[in-house]
Amino acid sequence: MNLPPGNTPHRVAVAVAARDGKIRRRATEIFAAAARDWNQAPAVIARMFRGARELRSAERRFVGEAVYGMIRWRRRLGFAIGSEHASALAMYLVWLAGEFKGDGPDGKPATKIDAQVETELRVAGIDPARVANVETRLAAIGDDDERIAIAQSYPTWLVQRLTAERGRDDAEKLLAAMNRRAPLTARANRLKNTRDELIAILADDGIEAEPSPLAPDGVELRTHVNAYGLRAFQDGRFELQDAGSQAIAELTAPPPRGVVVDACAGAGGKTLALGALLGNRGRLTAFDPSEPKLEELRTRARRAGLTNVRALVVDEKLPIDEELALIGRADRVLCDVPCSGLGTLRRNPEARWRLQPSDLDELPPLQRAILERYAPLVAPGGRLVYATCTVDAAENDAVVDAFAAAHPEFVAVPAKEILGKLRAAEIGDGMRLRMLPSVHDTDGFFAAVLRRKE
Repeated sequence: MNLPPGNTPHRVAVAVAARDGKIRRRATEIFAAAARDWNQAPAVIARMFRGARELRSAERRFVGEAVYGMIRWRRRLGFAIGSEHASALAMYLVWLAGEFKGDGPDGKPATKIDAQVETELRVAGIDPARVANVETRLAAIGDDDERIAIAQSYPTWLVQRLTAERGRDDAEKLLAAMNRRAPLTARANRLKNTRDELIAILADDGIEAEPSPLAPDGVELRTHVNAYGLRAFQDGRFELQDAGSQAIAELTAPPPRGVVVDACAGAGGKTLALGALLGNRGRLTAFDPSEPKLEELRTRARRAGLTNVRALVVDEKLPIDEELALIGRADRVLCDVPCSGLGTLRRNPEARWRLQPSDLDELPPLQRAILERYAPLVAPGGRLVYATCTVDAAENDAVVDAFAAAHPEFVAVPAKEILGKLRAAEIGDGMRLRMLPSVHDTDGFFAAVLRRKE
């Protein structure tokens, strides 16, 4: 498991808990249910965890590590066993065989086997020697893409796609990074406290935290904790938000008292960040086709103390209503479009098994359509920001470049003109935001800015 260094007592407690029948039963039941339909896996996992009331907090953490570990390493575990369709119990035992010794420095499970687990492997009809010899067997695979795909536990087509775009070395580093645990990052709500004040408040509650090196309002929580149960969260002093996501709001750079539109708001993570940057002034409109998501946004906005946000349901098939008085009047329009989510595989490991090449091919036309739909809202001199949480080039540069080529009234705005050279280079290439798990230890994000000519 990816336990914090120096947490030996907890590691020992987990080692003991792993032998518990209820732990094994819950972990294998949840994994098996999730694997039946990867599209429904997140909802299934959440529902089954809510029903696991017999588990204590440390046991729940272990079950969570086991379930997501088996999902993440499913292909590698299957290779170790000899079948990608092995039983949930077999997957659990082989995961346990490696995970009990901790992850290796490259993120792959170790292959040393605990003596008791070795016995249980034999009882389950699994050859421990085959499992322990997995690295040698991997090295014998002649096809590089296939070898990497099995070793890092991804579909072969995804390895091929990323290798074609990035080259083998960068692709392999990215794939390895997306198998590591994501940091727990919060955004200090500047409407209620500064970042330093939030860190001090968390310290009073026994939570170790430190400033994020990549986000001006970012705070990295070092203590393993349910952040949603903290007093500071319930008081609206912070929201959990990846540093890369915070950087997109920073790049959008809403002007004081400006008119700002979040075109694909969802539950409102970036909407709340934009509202805080506006200092509760100006006019912030959040659109989304999902009323439940917008209701969650409204709840979060109330907790954060935001009063300048209005959340509106839109019919994706109809033009924006002229009565909203936004056409040609928005200083900033953020289109954080629906995407493959390939940048978030650290947090959503099931997505690698859910996605198909055809899914990625169908997304760019939809993403381009969103830009076409919301571009008319941008005022002369205003900016249109295109953003994704994917590392797929076809969903990123290709979409925004095609839109710009068809709309000469929009010109590119280099990120360095908005954030300065040093900051723009820190989170991208100076022109566009490009954040990667393998470089920044954030989720994978992309953003580009276009300005409507005066």
